[in-house]
Amino acid sequence: MLSEKNVGSACARIPRGGFKVPLMFVLRLCLPVLLMALFAASLRAQESQQAQPQTPQPQTPQQERQQRRLEIRQMQTRRAQSRQRRIQQVVKDTYSHRFEIYTGGMYLRFRPGPNLHNAGTGGWELGLAGFLTPRWGITGDVRGYYGSTAITINNPYDIHNASFSVFTFTAGPQYRFYRSQHFAVSAALQGGIVYGYFDADTNGFQPQLVGMYPPDVVPGGIASIHIDYNLSPGLAVRFSPQMLIESFSSSVQHNQGFLMGVVYRFGRQ
Repeated sequence: MLSEKNVGSACARIPRGGFKVPLMFVLRLCLPVLLMALFAASLRAQESQQAQPQTPQPQTPQQERQQRRLEIRQMQTRRAQSRQRRIQQVVKDTYSHRFEIYTGGMYLRFRPGPNLHNAGTGGWELGLAGFLTPRWGITGDVRGYYGSTAITINNPYDIHNASFSVFTFTAGPQYRFYRSQHFAVSAALQGGIVYGYFDADTNGFQPQLVGMYPPDVVPGGIASIHIDYNLSPGLAVRFSPQMLIESFSSSVQHNQGFLMGVVYRFGRQ
């Protein structure tokens, strides 16, 4: 590599004898050598600068606040993503069960005769649902309702109050249209038969003589909305508004009520 000493030596070897060296000849000879020496010195300076460690510049208070806010946002984003993954896993664990067993107590307003007032009944329900997908399933259950009614028509049998019971056997599709970590909402539409037992407390007289329906088995249906609150992926409590549709005495009746019960899920898909 060339240096200023080499340049001087090269220029010093130019003869100074008895003839004159033209100025242009000297410039043409020395100028390239001088430029190469300057270029080499510049390269050495750059190499020495690159070899020295870069000292970070201190941040201003505003830059520190901005950096802190950025770190907080990134941390919040990571927490939100982690929470969302946990929720998705809980939802998957909850609604991947293939079967549900449900039971509970019920209240229903039921009219036991064409000319009688609606009477309050209490009852029970026991059912099983099987899900083909996390949303679609088939459900079937049996229910029993028990109540009594005041006999409001005049009768010579000295009967002023009579007990009755109603039993349903129905099945049908169920669709879960909302599901989350804590709640699920589904609808069920079931069809089957309804058995009315109206002559248990009429002293052996036909119940229609005191204004009640005759004992009979008629077609009927139940429409329900199930609102489940999840205690765990396999257990929930249920509130279910319901409507019982039956056709005693060839007249269609709509009887409203609700259920409070529990749901147990099992059998992962």
